[in-house]
Amino acid sequence: MAMQKKLLAIVIASTINSVWAVSPTEDNNVLDDVIVSATRSEINTAEAPASVTVINHQDIEKKGAENIVDIIRGTTGVTLQGIGTGGRKGISLRGMSSKHTLMLIDGKRISSSNDNFGPNTDYQYDWIPVGNIERVEIVRGPMSVLYGADALGGVINIITRKPSKKMHGNIKLTGYMANGDHAHDGDGHAVNFNLSGSVNQQLQFSVGGLQSRRESVESKLKQGQSAIEGRDKQQLALGFDWQPNAKNNIKLEYTIGQEDRWYDTQTRRKKGYQSQYDINRKQASLGWKGKLGEMDASLRVYKNSIDIVNKATNGVRATPKQKLDDTTFDGSLSFPLGQKQLITTGFEHRKETLTHKRLKGGKGNITFKSLYLQDEIDLSDNLLVTLGARLDDHETFGKETSPRASIVWNATDHLILKSSYGHGFRAPNIKQSSADYVFSLGTINIKGNPNLKPETNDAFEVGANYHAKNYSVDVSIFDNKVKNLIDLTGPINNRTYKNVREARLKGIELASNIALRKGLKLTSSYQYLNAKDADGQRLKHRPQHTLSSGLTWDKNSWQVYLGAEHVSGQIIEHNRVSTDVAGYTLWNARISKSLNKHMDLALGIDNVTNVRLEDKSSAFLHEEYPRTVRLELKGQF
Repeated sequence: MAMQKKLLAIVIASTINSVWAVSPTEDNNVLDDVIVSATRSEINTAEAPASVTVINHQDIEKKGAENIVDIIRGTTGVTLQGIGTGGRKGISLRGMSSKHTLMLIDGKRISSSNDNFGPNTDYQYDWIPVGNIERVEIVRGPMSVLYGADALGGVINIITRKPSKKMHGNIKLTGYMANGDHAHDGDGHAVNFNLSGSVNQQLQFSVGGLQSRRESVESKLKQGQSAIEGRDKQQLALGFDWQPNAKNNIKLEYTIGQEDRWYDTQTRRKKGYQSQYDINRKQASLGWKGKLGEMDASLRVYKNSIDIVNKATNGVRATPKQKLDDTTFDGSLSFPLGQKQLITTGFEHRKETLTHKRLKGGKGNITFKSLYLQDEIDLSDNLLVTLGARLDDHETFGKETSPRASIVWNATDHLILKSSYGHGFRAPNIKQSSADYVFSLGTINIKGNPNLKPETNDAFEVGANYHAKNYSVDVSIFDNKVKNLIDLTGPINNRTYKNVREARLKGIELASNIALRKGLKLTSSYQYLNAKDADGQRLKHRPQHTLSSGLTWDKNSWQVYLGAEHVSGQIIEHNRVSTDVAGYTLWNARISKSLNKHMDLALGIDNVTNVRLEDKSSAFLHEEYPRTVRLELKGQF
């Protein structure tokens, strides 16, 4: 606790002191990003009717991230929850479960894998090559009004790079050398490339790809078992952008990925074996955007497919093959109503099909239909009210209405005040709601339950943003009331899904972005979380305090980055045993040099102090890579 208070004091003090230390004569503008995820229309982050964080391409490069989890960790309101298999991590927003975070790629939803495939999966995070990501928009708080089910805790929208008219390309080579306890633990490599240009004046294209491999990391406590699974993946993304005239745009996109994973483990009877996964992902989309007078219109159809094949060595029975197909047809219309209002309305029709031999007939389907309406009202030059509602029609659970209301007041030229309310819901998935679903593996038996109710969240928040020439500070206070949480109950040989819990998650978020002087920038964030169930007991896997800070120095062709991330103690539950675990702090560093206008070289060290969570407690459900030296070479034209 003393360490937590000390770190918190350092972050707050550095924020305050740095603000006063800024020289007003320096040209160090702290710019706000323009985002689309909070309203489906372009709006400045500071004035968005929600709590939003944007991670741009430069920040992604600075982190040397190899997946979306690496990109957003340490961001305001974001914590990572251990999933319990192979060191996998889930993304939590404001303490909500990782299944309540909706993943989007350019606004296209990716179904949660830990719902459809099992609680130990994280397959929704690796659909797009990192080199193809332009920025990531994180909207905290329920966003069901715009995105429907699953956005109970918020959305993470991955915005991909757009094709360029001029030929442009880059390739990035990365090597990883980890300080593991065994040879090659965590070692690996990655090759990212991106190419875009024009076929003619009307047609642009882009192609990007990734090939990477990281070796597994053996557990320090469990000999012969893996603390982190090995991964080998290949991804390819293609895009075509056709603009026949100034008022119409047609986009065709296709992404394919193949990934192998493996980890060593053992059965309950201590029989050792290796579990291997073959994961195949595909996403195809065709969309149109156009101008109809003063109206902006769009239509889009897309399909996501992911199939999982598991193999196990040493005679151990593998889990059944599974495949999820998600087909969506949606459209939207945005238009001004007079001088003071902007109306956005739309529809969505989505069908999920899960193939699994434990379902009746080997397959299950669910269809979702929805309509939404949003009105952005300028009550005055400095007062914006946003009202919205969505009606979802679930073929099994019927209709659910999700309202949302917010107010944004530009109190002064530098101060913006916000307040909002939102309702979110998440319907049970095909397995959970099927009376025919029975899963058996060893002594474990799990049954579906057709009597489940949707999970709901009613969230309130107030916030303030103070921004000046060289710095900005954000404060948010939030309160989530969650009902009908779905969980497994009963003895391990006869478990079933039930609505068992209610919870309340309250907290405070602080964030600052400060240009200390020319070329020197400090970013910091802090979250306090008070998460309890209806009986007043602390929720598991939710640290009360998370802190992060990053210092970046740019000088001529050099860039130096030093970052820290602190996670306080928390309660971890594993095999029905609850354990209080200590907090930990991770340090990362990177130095880069532009050799010329075509070539960059970088050296990074991840987990500088070589923190191993196993050393702190065997109860942790995930692990961090040991200290890793990362060498990067990037060429571009």
